[in-house]
Amino acid sequence: MNPTRAQIHIDRPLTDMSIAYTQNAADFIAGRLFPTRPVTKQSDKYFVYAANTFMRDDAKLRGPGDESAKTGFNLSTDTYFCDKYSLGEMIAYDDIANADEPLNLENDAAEVVTHGLLIRRERLMAAACFASSVWGLTVDGTATARWDDYMSSDPIRAVDAAKKIIRLNGARDANKLVLGMDVFLALKEHPDIVDRVKYTSAESIAENVIARYLGVDEVLVAKALVDTASEGAAAASVDFALSSKSALLVHAPASVGVKTPSAAVQFAWTGAPHLPRPNGLALRKFDVEAKQALVVEGDITCDFKITGSGLGVFFANIVG
Repeated sequence: MNPTRAQIHIDRPLTDMSIAYTQNAADFIAGRLFPTRPVTKQSDKYFVYAANTFMRDDAKLRGPGDESAKTGFNLSTDTYFCDKYSLGEMIAYDDIANADEPLNLENDAAEVVTHGLLIRRERLMAAACFASSVWGLTVDGTATARWDDYMSSDPIRAVDAAKKIIRLNGARDANKLVLGMDVFLALKEHPDIVDRVKYTSAESIAENVIARYLGVDEVLVAKALVDTASEGAAAASVDFALSSKSALLVHAPASVGVKTPSAAVQFAWTGAPHLPRPNGLALRKFDVEAKQALVVEGDITCDFKITGSGLGVFFANIVG
């Protein structure tokens, strides 16, 4: 009698292949949109000069023996508070020892924890900054021509108008544009952009091309995903972490310092010397002998703070 297939081959996991739907680090834009200000204390204050302090024309004619016209400035303070969010995974020593190749449970846990923290930061930024009520101006897509209405809309002129408002509000030029995924896809096909590209270049319409024709330094597409269903739920509930139908134009410098305006700032608590959190995010591992297990955990401690509401224009639901 010939041996059966089950007798001549025992299924084993492939050692050079596995499937994991990891997200690209570049898809998370919260750490790239606004400047990060590392801080040594979880909360503190910072000074704010009135927006028109350096725009007033207070000088007057001065006659012989007259005093100079007097001026001044208004100064206030604002505060930040870096909440701490934590996530961890415990792995039994026995599971680590018994795992088949190519599994590396310690590395897998670190990736899962890191993804979770990046998703949390993305959603914190979205709640604080990618919204209608926080900026000096919101352009409501329900009240204007949406950018996927190719017959009626003019996104280049709309962005130019927003740039003018930002310049008037803060004496700075808009330099970054965040596009929800649906907005990006609509702009890639918009005739106003397609027609300009086809007569000047053979390159495909990507973020850098849209940035060039909209006149900003950088276009960031919000691609990060979040599953809001509970772990173990029968069905996933996956959506974009930022609204896919909205956009945000801002002035955001590479870094902030004294008298440096920015639409918003990410304050990042670096933590105590014995528990450093570079840029507000830290990953660590430690043994729990009582449970015969290894814990991989991380923290993110940050606060996305609108520091110049006039330096941003939000396009809400700008595609249908």
